[in-house]
Amino acid sequence: MEKLKSPEIIFVIFAFVFGIIIMFITPKYEVPDEMAHLLRAKEVANGVIYNNLPENRDDGYAFHGASGYPPVMYVFSGLGNKLGSFSRNQEIAFYFGRFFNLLIWITLTYFAIKITPIFKWQFLFASLMPMSIYLGSSYSGDAFNNGFAFLLFAYIFKIIFEQKDISLTKDTPRLLISGIIGGLCKCAIMPLFLLLPIKLNKHKKILILLIILISIASSCLWYMNNYSNTGPAVDSDFNKHFILSNPIGFFKLFCTTCIHYLPNWSGQVIGKLGLNNIRLSTLFYRCTMFYFILSLVFIPEKYTINLFQRIYSALLFFGFVFFTCCLLFITWTPLHSAYIQGIQGRYFIAVLPFLFILCKPNIKNISINTSSFMKKALIVYIFLMLIYCVGTLYNVYY
Repeated sequence: MEKLKSPEIIFVIFAFVFGIIIMFITPKYEVPDEMAHLLRAKEVANGVIYNNLPENRDDGYAFHGASGYPPVMYVFSGLGNKLGSFSRNQEIAFYFGRFFNLLIWITLTYFAIKITPIFKWQFLFASLMPMSIYLGSSYSGDAFNNGFAFLLFAYIFKIIFEQKDISLTKDTPRLLISGIIGGLCKCAIMPLFLLLPIKLNKHKKILILLIILISIASSCLWYMNNYSNTGPAVDSDFNKHFILSNPIGFFKLFCTTCIHYLPNWSGQVIGKLGLNNIRLSTLFYRCTMFYFILSLVFIPEKYTINLFQRIYSALLFFGFVFFTCCLLFITWTPLHSAYIQGIQGRYFIAVLPFLFILCKPNIKNISINTSSFMKKALIVYIFLMLIYCVGTLYNVYY
């Protein structure tokens, strides 16, 4: 029974059981962009690591939405599909790929919850929200991206709240490798920026900055030299010129977009399933946000979060949202659109731990009984939430 009180064990049980159910109950390609992710996974499994820009190819290759994505996010789904293909049955191969992607997402998230010294229950809750587990049970590259981002957040939290310093022999190589992998995901390097304000000697501060620059460079080099998917009737060059020549106008468009889409993005973070067309009840979204707030208030942490950490985390989260909007404005927003197009709430799951820091109150006088009751209530709510999710999917598809 003691092990069941560990949030990482609870995560594995819930994620594996409900992940398997969702994996089989969800029809093929009923996850956003899953067809493109499947094609990319197959390419990676066959050794196609990168895809040059269209103007550099004349071999008749059919570009798809995930053609330019880095291979690191598809190693496991591609391996699963490759192993399943030996059965000469496409159905088996398809679900083998989904299963391997589920396993790597569970593994990464398990270690994130295990090693983090703070926010264990919030990591558990965020990882088991319907959207998180839905992506984790599919071919989506977001499965690896979200799991890796959470693991890197957990490692950074361990440095910030436990070590207070960085070991040159142990931490530096881990951070460098993590930064390069994160740079070859979807901005999973964001947790590294939390290290910049911590007190370090001059040489270590320069080393951290260098690791971040290498991570950013690896990301830029990849995406500048690989295919980038753009929407129909989008003039990317004009949109880039608009941002540079009229930054105030773009910032107004950004603010208008955030105000208009915030309720939709929030719902998508929690779970709008299928091809973003299976909406759960309004009461469910409100209850989920309410329980998340309760977990922050009534599950105390032994570490204190200062005002600077809150403000800095808020700026990093805001910066990620702003960067995402810039990218989608350039690649997916037609001329004269009233709002920036193409942004989905699931893009923000990977950076939710910034909000943990921002919103966590420093309340220490919570009784053990109250905290224990809150943890049990949270487990019950997660179980009911996933039952509701599975039931909704079954009713829609069957």
